[in-house]
Amino acid sequence: MTNSAAVVGIDVGTSSTKGVLVSLQGAILATATRGHDVSRPRNGQVEMDAGTWWDEAVSIVRELLAAEGAPDVVAVGVSGMGPCVVVADEAGAPLRAGILYGVDTRATAQIARLTEELGGGDAIRERSGSALSTQSVGPKLAWLAEHEPEVWGRSRRLFMPSNWLGWKLTGSYYLDQHSASQCTPMYDAERLEWYRDWADLVRGGVELPPLVWPGDVVGGVSGEAAAVTGLKAGTPVIGGRSTPGRRRSASGRIGSGT
Repeated sequence: MTNSAAVVGIDVGTSSTKGVLVSLQGAILATATRGHDVSRPRNGQVEMDAGTWWDEAVSIVRELLAAEGAPDVVAVGVSGMGPCVVVADEAGAPLRAGILYGVDTRATAQIARLTEELGGGDAIRERSGSALSTQSVGPKLAWLAEHEPEVWGRSRRLFMPSNWLGWKLTGSYYLDQHSASQCTPMYDAERLEWYRDWADLVRGGVELPPLVWPGDVVGGVSGEAAAVTGLKAGTPVIGGRSTPGRRRSASGRIGSGT
């Protein structure tokens, strides 16, 4: 790596996807943003199409690489709002729109039921680090099982914006530890691994992704991703993490997330 090398960062937020090209010395060389909106199919439900995140990431990367004097990109980092729930088939194709973080309140009945089944809020906090809430992934999976059984029966992968971009860039199925810690009650906060006894209660046929740390390299840019983004095949991709999205403000508007 030389002084002409740089890294690309991509972050999916509630109101936009943002990209930055940064030199190895920390200088910002170029930025790009693509705005987007959430959908609200029913009261208490907040969703977004995962395909939008990838389309915007591709457009942003191509813009950054076209910046005047842009240096060679030697790594890509991804991050995004969370915890979100995108269920996909075994090929990684999303089966429905992504369910967003705590602003989506559809799973209140499942929160109450699981809290009782698992011995109460204190027991869940002791194991997973937090009680069940609208921010938790597990109850939203339980909601899908109860309300969309056809989709749920085909679900084999679990994505959030950060690992969805990582998957599209590399073909690697993973989830970072920080994002996994938001998958209450499926995560063991003491052992830093999936707690399968509870995960098996809500995951159905979804394969739990291998866990990595946010700074780990999860793979190299695939030939297919290189062709659409302009990145070099094999460029290392850093797993990143999901950043807790903002809840509603006093005015009722959803915050911008990450």
